[in-house]
Amino acid sequence: MTQRMPSPPSVMPSVPTVTSGSSQQGKTVGRIQGSVPGVVHNAPQVTVSPHIPSAGAGTEDSSAEVLAVFECPVCLEYMLPPYMQCSSGHLVCSNCRPKLQCCPTCRGPTPSVRNLGLEKIANTVRFPCKFSNSGCNDNFHHIEKVDHEETCEFRPYSCPCPGASCKWQGALCDVMDHLKKVHKSITTLQGEDIVFLATDINLPGAVDWVMMQSCFDYNFMLVLEKQEKYDPAQSTQMFYAVVQLIGSKKEAENFVYRLELSANRRRMSWEATPRSIHEGVAFAIQQSDCLAFDTNAAQLFAENGNLGINVTISRIDAVPRRHPNEMEAELEFD
Repeated sequence: MTQRMPSPPSVMPSVPTVTSGSSQQGKTVGRIQGSVPGVVHNAPQVTVSPHIPSAGAGTEDSSAEVLAVFECPVCLEYMLPPYMQCSSGHLVCSNCRPKLQCCPTCRGPTPSVRNLGLEKIANTVRFPCKFSNSGCNDNFHHIEKVDHEETCEFRPYSCPCPGASCKWQGALCDVMDHLKKVHKSITTLQGEDIVFLATDINLPGAVDWVMMQSCFDYNFMLVLEKQEKYDPAQSTQMFYAVVQLIGSKKEAENFVYRLELSANRRRMSWEATPRSIHEGVAFAIQQSDCLAFDTNAAQLFAENGNLGINVTISRIDAVPRRHPNEMEAELEFD
């Protein structure tokens, strides 16, 4: 668990210890203790450079000779409209142009004349995805290319840990190695049905609890976040619990996870499809696709400041048909 503070405190607690392997009614229990990170990990960063394919490599609609005209001489990515050229006709992409003091080709004045003719040609060209070197073979008109690349399954994966301290990016196959080497305090429990025990939930400020669950030959990241919510009437704290798959969105669609809080004849549960780490926890919270409850509800299920969440992960073909995202809250009294 990691606590994210608005401003650095004068004294930082030590890194937490994580224990696992105990059982609670036959389930494996992971006990996560809280800490405030005092350092930012210098995680290795893998840079995935754009790739311009050669002729025949997924460029059926546009020849390599035509595509070469649209290569930026600075970043080597394909330039998209609008096109600006210098007095000698040299072009540069819109991302690189603001950084230049002169034309990178002839050293003349910075390109500033619009080339309308080339823009008409660009409307007939299909451009490869910039992640083609990672496996994407799709081609797009320029008006579709940027939107596709923002969600392309072949783009680099970011570190799935909550918070902004780790800037690592790399291939999907390297995510688990990164977590094991850099985020060593995160424990992994084996099994389809476990208990995620978050300790010290009454700590002030924004807090993250993180844990891994391994089953069906996949790895899932369990995240519980506590956030401060402000409105004109009052300030409240909210808890958000979500499960991410260390995998693609297509792979995530093969599973369903269930989170359940239970204590004192009360039960609250949430069932949904895991989010791919490409989408991230913040997006799940923004879409309300998670288990959400306030501090008052948390106290109904907590014991001595600790909150246990039962986590069950199932394959989609083994789950009875029901609404894909369902939340239920049951209160039973004598």
